[in-house]
Amino acid sequence: MNALMPKLQVPKAIAGPAAWNGQELQKDTSWILEWTQDEIRELIEAGSYFLSLNKPLEQISPKYFPLASLSKKIKEFSNELLFGRGFLLIRGLPVDQLDLKLSATIYLGIGSHIGSLRSSNAKGHLLGHVKDQGVDIKNKDVRFYQTNKKLDFHTDSADLVALLCLQKAKSGGESYIASSISLYNEVALRRPDLVEALFMPYPTDRRGEIPDGYDPWYSMPIFTWFEDQLTCTYIRQYIDSAQNNFPDAPRLKLEQVDVMDLMDEILAERKVVLSMEFEPGDIQILNNHLILHSRSDFENWPEPERHRHLLRLWIAPNNARSLPEYYIPRWGSTTKGDRGGIIVPGTQLSVELNSL
Repeated sequence: MNALMPKLQVPKAIAGPAAWNGQELQKDTSWILEWTQDEIRELIEAGSYFLSLNKPLEQISPKYFPLASLSKKIKEFSNELLFGRGFLLIRGLPVDQLDLKLSATIYLGIGSHIGSLRSSNAKGHLLGHVKDQGVDIKNKDVRFYQTNKKLDFHTDSADLVALLCLQKAKSGGESYIASSISLYNEVALRRPDLVEALFMPYPTDRRGEIPDGYDPWYSMPIFTWFEDQLTCTYIRQYIDSAQNNFPDAPRLKLEQVDVMDLMDEILAERKVVLSMEFEPGDIQILNNHLILHSRSDFENWPEPERHRHLLRLWIAPNNARSLPEYYIPRWGSTTKGDRGGIIVPGTQLSVELNSL
């Protein structure tokens, strides 16, 4: 048995709140929450208090962003993300009435109450900017979030990922999410002979973000069965890129390609997919272990100040699930609350308000 293969027998089907159906949830709004006016007031007061301390934004923490009333609600958010459906959309943050620094501070403060903030690129940025930067995706060091191109379904290298919408596109840019548990169930139902391939190692391109002592690609299974929990790690675009760019990366077996094709087919059918459009002030939070996410192509407004702009956080909660040691080459550690993110030689953690 391969070192990355599960040691325990994986169930043929997995039930629970995370095994949701996108078509059914499209008719259900219980996953959409909204801040009350009192909660917004508390968030603004906490953000203003932190800024009054004149501390660098990367030093934000619950101590310096106190939420006397809201902390309980944010804990409920966290429980839903980790032990429930695995995602939330929270509406109503008045970003159109706040300057960028205060909006970012509030967003960072909310994230700090959920877990530790992780670097989402080689520059050490704790606050990511998802925006078309006019770069060429054919460049091996460019990542898809820096373009206006469609993103295929994937997961990120952190327990949780959050997006705050500052500006929406002129057209397109819809967000699509899917339950990786439901996806696994569909694969097991349709092609049980391909299930084993889901747990084989898949070489994946690091896109130039290479930690000290490692190859420019890392190897991970698409699904991991560990301590009776199913975890998904997947980004096919970078798996294909590793095959094309790195001759030393092991070649995929036919069944590995077949099972990725089947996954793409199931996701294209949209049964397990939930779509949503972001409005300014929306915060989407996803559990990467349970949720795959993607987006459509988008077209920007002509004016640069109106370009689609999302702020991203990667978060590591202290009460997240356990992970096996083979996550270390990509996640840096398996320690809950201190894992995930991208750290390369020379990385210094920071918060940058400039999107370029």
